[in-house]
Amino acid sequence: MRLVTFEPAAGCERLGVWVSEKIVDLAEARVACQAATKGQILELPSDMMVFLNQGESALKAAQEVAGWAGDVLGKNGKILAGSGQAISYDPGAVRLRAPVPRPPKILCLALNYIAHAEERSRPLPQKPYVFVKPGFGPVTGPNDPVYRPPASQGLAFEGELGVVIGKRCRFVPKEKAYDVIAGYTVVNDMSARDLGKTNVPTLFDWFRVKAFDSSLPMGPCLTMKDEIEDPHKLHLQVRVNGKVVQETSTGEMVFKIPETIEFLSDFITLEPGDIIATGTPGGSNDPLKKGDQVDVEITNIGVLRSFIADIDR
Repeated sequence: MRLVTFEPAAGCERLGVWVSEKIVDLAEARVACQAATKGQILELPSDMMVFLNQGESALKAAQEVAGWAGDVLGKNGKILAGSGQAISYDPGAVRLRAPVPRPPKILCLALNYIAHAEERSRPLPQKPYVFVKPGFGPVTGPNDPVYRPPASQGLAFEGELGVVIGKRCRFVPKEKAYDVIAGYTVVNDMSARDLGKTNVPTLFDWFRVKAFDSSLPMGPCLTMKDEIEDPHKLHLQVRVNGKVVQETSTGEMVFKIPETIEFLSDFITLEPGDIIATGTPGGSNDPLKKGDQVDVEITNIGVLRSFIADIDR
């Protein structure tokens, strides 16, 4: 099952399920499904964060609704609410937002692929090397602009697999890490690398490099974990203006997802909706310029497209 956050109209944010090449309003479809099947289905929210916090009961209800929606779309090509209004949409007719628009925390791994460490002339860390993007300010959605900080001439892309946490948890052993995962998405850890230097040789300015608005494009969907048998067997590719610039298997991660969750949860409580960006491979070298199109594609999730823009001040 693939979930999305979308706007059927400007400013109207809804939770949807991507079924049979259509975006279906999940809360409205639940009402229609219950009426058609005469069953009792848990009420589903229109907000991704509320949905994730409802846990397994909401997931089970969403799966039931998604199955019914697929059958109806196969027969009729559309789904109507009781009022007669269409509640299924062509993806091109709506605005996709980041699937988790307001994550509680954004936890990012640095130097988690050998090739990236080598091109940055850095040794591999002995344990996961984590930095934090602040709140949800950096999050932006598919096809949205990424605004280059005015002081930067070294904006870089970093295509990554994003892990979305589905349960509140602490002290998770790696053997049980997959139990706390909701699913996976695509992220692009945009980095203003030339802003990292400080007047103290041993210090790196992570804030200026990583924390700026629009620095974490995310999308196009949240693919639930039942759709991805092994997140370390996915193909990751990044294209800038159509040219392939990054390409790898997620199996090349230095620290795999279970190890990372064990490490993180030893220090902090993980919450539903938290995003773990698992690091980028080699190839993110040439600075981006205004007008560049950056596509990050991962197997079974899709393409996250962003456009580089400058801020008008």
